Amino acid sequence: MKRKLDLEIQKNQETVIAQGALTNSKRPASFVEGVYPTHLAWAQGVSVTDTAGNRYIDFICSLGTNLLGHNHEVLSFTVNKAYRTGCTFSLSTKLEITLGEKIKEIMPFVERIKILKTGSEGCTAAVRIARAYTGRKKILTQGYSGWHDEFISMQPPALGVTSSFNIGKLVTLEDITSDTAAVILEPIITDHSEDRIKFLRDLREKCTATGTILIFDETITGMRFPNFSVAGWTGIKPDMIIFGKALGGGLPISVVGGLEPIMNCGEYFVSSTFSGETVSISLGIEILNLLQKEYDLNRLWSQGAKFQENFNSIIDGVKIEGYPTRGVLSGDPLTKAIFMQEAVKGGLLFGTSWFFAFPHIDQMDEVFSTLKEIAMKIKTQKVTLEGKMPKSPFAQQMRNNQ
Repeated sequence: MKRKLDLEIQKNQETVIAQGALTNSKRPASFVEGVYPTHLAWAQGVSVTDTAGNRYIDFICSLGTNLLGHNHEVLSFTVNKAYRTGCTFSLSTKLEITLGEKIKEIMPFVERIKILKTGSEGCTAAVRIARAYTGRKKILTQGYSGWHDEFISMQPPALGVTSSFNIGKLVTLEDITSDTAAVILEPIITDHSEDRIKFLRDLREKCTATGTILIFDETITGMRFPNFSVAGWTGIKPDMIIFGKALGGGLPISVVGGLEPIMNCGEYFVSSTFSGETVSISLGIEILNLLQKEYDLNRLWSQGAKFQENFNSIIDGVKIEGYPTRGVLSGDPLTKAIFMQEAVKGGLLFGTSWFFAFPHIDQMDEVFSTLKEIAMKIKTQKVTLEGKMPKSPFAQQMRNNQ
């Protein structure tokens, strides 16, 4: 039976929302426009339903925030209880201490934290603190560190952004000198090879030798690697770390953590009315409890590796490149677009980025049955592209432009 889509809703969206979407990678142009739904209405676990009532198994996972699944019973209870107790108080709450202690427990190299709301805020705060501690100005970066001016200034045309920032791209270790305040990078984007790990170890040594603050932006990788982070997985200790996304289970939260002398280096200004908002903090505490007691990240890692291996053996011309809980679709652009088109028509929601969450483990049989059907259609060339070619989201452009 032919699927029906509610495509008029995007027209309504464009009458009130600038650029047609609140999040760059959620724009219709990021998918196969005209074939993909543009709005979702309901979610349970990793099953989502669009505004026309079509169900999908979601591999976008709310851009990496949905690790345990939507409408999780324990997390829903936690959210309701926290809001009934009070959401944003006039003074601090004990919950901030509890979250801090929990983070120090799972990440012993973190001695003090700041709580914010987004990864972009976390990255901006981290480089400000690093400059305050070192007294230096120069920042080197690798990967995507959010939408704030300093980082976006490096991606032309950077509309509306000044170019007067002392920031550059990390190309080689020789770029790091005694004038460098900090290196901030996504330690692993998709490449988790031995060569990448060796680079990170060499980077740690170089930063130590030059007195440069090493900042791991683990907004995405945090809670998606065994031992909770790339830092924990590799044993490489950054001076500062940023994480969020999966910590909040869909609610906005980010954490900047680091060594006490750095985090308490002086009266730098990092402050927000909503930093101590209790619902997100309560959810973060509960998610860490669940990951310690009930949800095994090692199991998620092994099942994600199995999914990636099977996917790459089934779909001819399209591969998932990355680590077992996150990757990107690679291959010939047209073949990739046709795959995305046929996947969404078959009830699988893929973006250019792929995420693997705990609820996916129980969906494997249904997913691979559909993938085999799609693979046969592509192999026999029975399908053509019915919509527009997807455009790369801005964050992916930043990562590619290294």
